Amino acid sequence: MIFREKFPLQAEMSELETVFRSLWKEHPDLGLDLPHRQEYYTEILKLADKRTSHPFPSLLLNTRLDEASFFRENFDTELYRHLRYLPAILHSHAFLEIVCVAEGSCTNYVQQQELHMKKGDICIIAPETEHAVSAFSDECILINILLRVSTFEKAFFGVLSENDILSDFFMRTLYHSKTHPYLYFRTGDDQELFDYVLYAYQEFLGNHQYKERFLNNIISAFFIILLRNHGSDVIVPEIDTEGNDENVIFILKYMQENYSTVTLSSLAEFFNYSERQIQRIIKKSTGISFSENIQKLKMKHAAQLLMDPDRSVSAVAEDLGYSDVGNFRHIFKKYYGMSPAEYRSRT
Repeated sequence: MIFREKFPLQAEMSELETVFRSLWKEHPDLGLDLPHRQEYYTEILKLADKRTSHPFPSLLLNTRLDEASFFRENFDTELYRHLRYLPAILHSHAFLEIVCVAEGSCTNYVQQQELHMKKGDICIIAPETEHAVSAFSDECILINILLRVSTFEKAFFGVLSENDILSDFFMRTLYHSKTHPYLYFRTGDDQELFDYVLYAYQEFLGNHQYKERFLNNIISAFFIILLRNHGSDVIVPEIDTEGNDENVIFILKYMQENYSTVTLSSLAEFFNYSERQIQRIIKKSTGISFSENIQKLKMKHAAQLLMDPDRSVSAVAEDLGYSDVGNFRHIFKKYYGMSPAEYRSRT
């Protein structure tokens, strides 16, 4: 699948965009490009509603947008081109939003953060997160991908199913951070990735058979490309404190790939941190300690290895770095509530 044309979205302003651009020029003193709560923009939205037959301005009079307002029945994925010159209304909603900058630039206000996004930037915003997008330029082209929570978790975390540490890290960031519940990717000129954005948008605008199912599959592919090409350089501002944990993704990936042999001291030495520093980074990022993360990884892998009836319990223990098979059996039983042999007999 190759799309090398520019986004076919830059032509003329839509009716609504023309209305909002006119209102912005007529009321320069109101600062419509700055984030304000819905009540601040009530009169502007009412003016827009009078100038167009489109129902969208009246819809925006609600500050919390539920799924029924945006999702059609039986659809898990919706895509919209963000309206240029739409007032930067602070709002929240029950679903996830992915802001993709296809052309130009914009400012994304998430909680107390200002994200100055440019072409190639992608921001995943968690549900119930107050935010506003300011796109006040004819050249700015944004695609908003809206996903029901269940669909996002299946598509995004499904890709990470084998990377338990990263899954826990991203889940913790998106669903448990009160200050910065978002993931921010700067993908630059990754045409492959934005091919999928365009493909999904074109499918959304069409009226083909199996449309809703196909859209979900395209979005799943989008997440695979996003994480494969840019999973290591995701920006998570909450984690970046005191300048010590800028390598957090690389630390977690290194643990993931070397869990059978890595120790806290060798990890700290590899990344040039003290053991205390790296322990703090891991605990803050995942919610559990280094040793708990390693044990979790080993036990998950042990369960997979035990699915092979030809592999002995002692061989599984050795593969995971346990020199004492008795110790392995003890830890496994404590983790799963049954011995390795009992676990194998039940699967």
